[in-house]
Amino acid sequence: MVIEWLQFRVPVADQARYIATDEAIWSAALAQNDGYLGKEVWCRHDDPQALNLVIRWASRAAWKAVPQDLLAATDAAFVAAMGQSYPVLGCVDYEVL
Repeated sequence: MVIEWLQFRVPVADQARYIATDEAIWSAALAQNDGYLGKEVWCRHDDPQALNLVIRWASRAAWKAVPQDLLAATDAAFVAAMGQSYPVLGCVDYEVL
């Protein structure tokens, strides 16, 4: 299993809407792909605006096989729904041993 770890900065006042919109748009789109196992959203107690999305994939190949046009269309839909972009501040991947 591979973990895709994404970090975002989202104001606390926007977080409930961000998480719900992410679930409705991003999680639904990713779930269409073989190898997508699920996602969790983590927040840091020492930095409440820092949100980490922990996405589980069956393999690195499954993760990297997600079509780029699907990613672009999903990102555009998310930005339109939120009314703004939340840039990725960091992306790390881990292999579960």
